[in-house]
Amino acid sequence: MTYIKEGQILQPFLVEAVREHNALPLTGRCNLSCIFCSHRHNPPDIKAFSFAPLSEGLWSDLAQYLDPGRKIIIGESATRLREGEPFTHPQIYRILERLRLLYPETAIQITTNAALINENALKILATLKPLEMVISLNSATAAGRNLLMNDFRPENALRVLSMMNNYNIPFHGSLVALPHLVGFDDLRKTIVFLDQAGALTVRLLLPGYTAFSDLAVVPPPGTSEILYSFVSEIKSELKGVLLAEPPLIENLDSVVEGVNVNSPAFSAGIMAGDIVTEINGIETLSRVGTFNTLYSSYNPVLTVKRGSDFIKVSSSKKGSESFGLIMNYDLDPDQIKRVKESLNLSASALMLLSKPALKRWEVAADKFDIKNLTFQAVDSLYFGGSINCAGLLTVRDFQQAYNNANNPLSFDNILVPAVAFDSNGQDLSGSSYLNLKTGSIPVTLVT
Repeated sequence: MTYIKEGQILQPFLVEAVREHNALPLTGRCNLSCIFCSHRHNPPDIKAFSFAPLSEGLWSDLAQYLDPGRKIIIGESATRLREGEPFTHPQIYRILERLRLLYPETAIQITTNAALINENALKILATLKPLEMVISLNSATAAGRNLLMNDFRPENALRVLSMMNNYNIPFHGSLVALPHLVGFDDLRKTIVFLDQAGALTVRLLLPGYTAFSDLAVVPPPGTSEILYSFVSEIKSELKGVLLAEPPLIENLDSVVEGVNVNSPAFSAGIMAGDIVTEINGIETLSRVGTFNTLYSSYNPVLTVKRGSDFIKVSSSKKGSESFGLIMNYDLDPDQIKRVKESLNLSASALMLLSKPALKRWEVAADKFDIKNLTFQAVDSLYFGGSINCAGLLTVRDFQQAYNNANNPLSFDNILVPAVAFDSNGQDLSGSSYLNLKTGSIPVTLVT
């Protein structure tokens, strides 16, 4: 991890975060030291950067270029910049007040470990709505949070969470599941605590590790399968929604995982387990497509499958407003269509993709009748360990997968996911996708 100062090197990453992701990076510093933090387990030559809290002149200039039509993101890594704890920035409340002045109706999402928030902070945050928090809690016990996050004042975050509802601040909770360190009882207590505190969703993140991770954080074999089963069992005990990430997705059916209270979906009577099959008489194509269509629709009429019954549901909703359905992320039908349209009857393509995406694209190829498209899953050689998400794959990984493909020189085009590269086409090791050696076969980024 390299430290960079304000100037010509930092500026392009900041601009990319604002323009591409509507994210406002504030600082690379963090007040805690989580044992599972990805930054501690990266390859030594990774081209990722930490940075000091932005000066007022810089964050103020960047804020003017945010898109008021999209949620503003604070505290989430969107580029090669390491995003630290936003509440370590000495001007955090001034920044939030400035954003609210610039964009009175735009939702702001802040991801935080909650260690630096107190009741006075909640009073200020309550005046800045629409705003939602994402709380990285990880454990609802003092011993667990101390062990996992090196938080020596764990009671503060727990106290803050218990007061969130008093100030009507919507929030989501998350925990990295390391049951071999804290036990399943700790996981259960944490999930129940977040649920009872009023979390809109609770996200249980399956533990990931690299070839450079400390052995202490590497879970025993079979842990992921046990965790998926654990999530399935505990769901029925909760008032809210529990999601495992990455999700197990075997199809593109628009399955409802949960419904936000007091949302248009809630008022319409839609329930967890429903499958949305039509919107305004048009067949749904995927979860992502359904979510996007409902967001932009005015008073949509839905057909949902509940058990063996099909039910028509009317709703009252403004355009460009959340409908309130909670779904797992699968594939964007617009992306699927772009891939299909890039092929013709005489052309064939090889798509190099992450292991989690393989099943989804195989289903999509069948559902959308995509011909002449072959898939090859990519192993993460750069990070190693259990890493397999597309955003962390490198040119080296894609090259090995291409070399392993059956008759790779027989294709007319090679498709690779654009999410693995920055706006300059470079991966996390600094290599361009144009460095892929495929002979005369062109390489196309799938956006």
